[in-house]
Amino acid sequence: MADKIVFTRGVPPPEAFPTEELGACFDAAVRENPAVVLQYGQQPGYSPLREELAREYGVSPHEILIGNGSLQLQDLVSSYLVRPGAAVYTEQPSYDRAIKTFRRRGARTVGIPLEEDGISIERLEVALEREVPAFLYLVPDFQNPAGATISLEKRRRIVELADEYGFWVIEDIPYRKLRYEGEDIPLLRELDASRVITMSSFSKLLSPGIRVGFMISSEDLIRGVTELGEATYLSPVLPTQAAVAEYLRRGLLGPNVERLKDLYTPRWKAMAGAVRRELPGAQAFIPSGGFFVSVMLPEEANTENLVGRAKDIGLVLTPGAAFFADPEEGGEVDGDRFLRLPFCAVTPGQIEEGVRRLVSLL
Repeated sequence: MADKIVFTRGVPPPEAFPTEELGACFDAAVRENPAVVLQYGQQPGYSPLREELAREYGVSPHEILIGNGSLQLQDLVSSYLVRPGAAVYTEQPSYDRAIKTFRRRGARTVGIPLEEDGISIERLEVALEREVPAFLYLVPDFQNPAGATISLEKRRRIVELADEYGFWVIEDIPYRKLRYEGEDIPLLRELDASRVITMSSFSKLLSPGIRVGFMISSEDLIRGVTELGEATYLSPVLPTQAAVAEYLRRGLLGPNVERLKDLYTPRWKAMAGAVRRELPGAQAFIPSGGFFVSVMLPEEANTENLVGRAKDIGLVLTPGAAFFADPEEGGEVDGDRFLRLPFCAVTPGQIEEGVRRLVSLL
């Protein structure tokens, strides 16, 4: 069998980890403040890290909660806001683990179609006329799984609708700093923070293994979710949070992000080029950053048991249907034709060969 090529999870490769710098920061964090870092306490998260993030985002430390990755925070927010049977709206397609999390908390997770410039505002407005969700979950920059970025015009309309109808908006931004071309678009919270919960993590920028994520929202909501978290896991993992705080304090994050962009840009270009060249009949979305290119295969493509047939020739794919929530009323789901193609953990050569293998199956 040919060497295995993995187009599944959006994970950083080992060469992306700032191992020496992180090791030094862990050592300094534990040695300099062991009575705090190795003890129970600080339920909202390690205070110096909350202060660093507060300075970056222009908020109070009391508006920040740090957790064990952003997925844990999504779970806590879902538990806090969702009542069994309540609706949660997502983009369609959306992050598969978020969909599972919301469903586990009893939500009816309904997907609103995604367009090239983000979620369909027209379809969102129609859905809101029928039912107001507990919250709307978005990945506004280089979306997982499709790669789309929400336009400024749509961001403005989303916060207007949230205020008008009284629902929360989660903007999940783990890929935002990994932009390979173009200019940043303001966060939703920068347009109107009153109904916005901003979430991110250091998994894509430092390491998934350290499990440090954070959320920013109103003091009241942060307080409620913090109390729920304390009842769930008693105390945060302070050593990893302290190491990240030390990493930020030393000014290492900016240079590391630039190093990551230098590492990932050739892979992004390779995936974009291979998809355009080898899959001209597919509807492809090439983002300006992040971890993923996506394609919607043409209707005539042979997608029957595609994942299984790909595995037989050494190509590992994720089933597209996993990224689709329940369709909106009158909508349809055709997840079998959707493919998410992560590029950051594979080399340009592997990308070229992987796309060739994919084409041979269609």
